[in-house]
Amino acid sequence: MRKLISVCVLTLCLFLTGCSEKVPDETTITVNKKGEITYTVVEDFQKDFYDLEGLQKDIEDEIATYNQKFGSDPLALKLLEEQKGTVVMQLTFTEARFFEDYYYNTSSTGATLFVGTLEEAREAEYDLEGEFLGADGSLTDIGSLSKPESLKVLITGEVLKVQVPGEIQCVSPSGSVQIVGKKEAAISEEAGQACIIYK
Repeated sequence: MRKLISVCVLTLCLFLTGCSEKVPDETTITVNKKGEITYTVVEDFQKDFYDLEGLQKDIEDEIATYNQKFGSDPLALKLLEEQKGTVVMQLTFTEARFFEDYYYNTSSTGATLFVGTLEEAREAEYDLEGEFLGADGSLTDIGSLSKPESLKVLITGEVLKVQVPGEIQCVSPSGSVQIVGKKEAAISEEAGQACIIYK
């Protein structure tokens, strides 16, 4: 019996360890397989101007006001903490469209974020023609990719890191978008339409 309990505890520990997610150390948009968005913001935290508890209350109030427009809660605060002079905040959105809607209503500049299939992107009038930079560094186009009908695309204009649930096939050819891992890309400067295509 004692041995069985020990095995169960060990299994639970391994399960919890496997499920724990590493928090990015820079501003990042992460997409999971369901299309849910985690937006991690990492900024300097100046205690002279901010109080963490007060900041959390303001954010939670703003989220509650935003969610009142919907029958469900498309936006939630996942994490807010101070780490060595920086504040780390994670917001979760059930879909990319809520990220775009939220920042359109709360920011003077708004924000672009689309996540979907290539067909859905074209239906939304995003331009996916022309050359892309493949994962191997060579120029390619969507028609040359394997099974393009099954591929997904993330489109944004923000300066941040992007993490997607599948392997990146190609990105916009401008130097502002770089593939930094099989499932990660970095956007180094604002672009009207930075595309990351993945399977």
